[in-house]
Amino acid sequence: MYKVTRFTVDPNDPNQDSGMWIGGETAYVSDWPLNPEGQPLLHLFSINCNTLSQQVHIPSLPQDKYISVFSTYSASEYFLDQVTYMGDELEWNENILAGCTYVSVSSHPLTSVCPVPPIPLRGVRLIEVELDDQDFPAFSFFSPTLPNGVKGIDHLVEEHQLVCQIYSGDFPEPYRDILGLPDANGYLFLRSGPASAHAPFDGIFFVQTA
Repeated sequence: MYKVTRFTVDPNDPNQDSGMWIGGETAYVSDWPLNPEGQPLLHLFSINCNTLSQQVHIPSLPQDKYISVFSTYSASEYFLDQVTYMGDELEWNENILAGCTYVSVSSHPLTSVCPVPPIPLRGVRLIEVELDDQDFPAFSFFSPTLPNGVKGIDHLVEEHQLVCQIYSGDFPEPYRDILGLPDANGYLFLRSGPASAHAPFDGIFFVQTA
């Protein structure tokens, strides 16, 4: 067994006291990211690392940093293939490195305003839970331990460390397919070593489905 910090969206509370929040019209980024088609990405969640670290112990979370995570999204068109990475080199190059998702890791809390309608701002509730080694968790949580079910990322963990899994179905309506399917998982990794040609970014976010 091992412990993780589960987070759930609080539909009645938009405050950011925990240090993490879902959606909202502002994010920690100086220039709003665009996908390869020139469309603005949607802000999924942000983290004030120092504030969150006061609530829970997350070894993979850096101090004095501000993180925002973005993804391609459409309410009317299929987009799952654009944000998925399961170990295929083509997915890596055309989806993740090309900018279908984006992670901003900043030392300064500069913000920009979303140029498209945002996910309604929501705070999160944090609770520590235990997982059995054989569990396949279908919920959102912080943990440095890779959960069962993640595929094709052996090379990634050489240079990056898991911060959290976020479950699409945990987002507020009508965004429970925010990651392409209601049962899809998104994974945030932060670089733990020097940049390389294969993984040049401080943060990586991608989606996997069963």
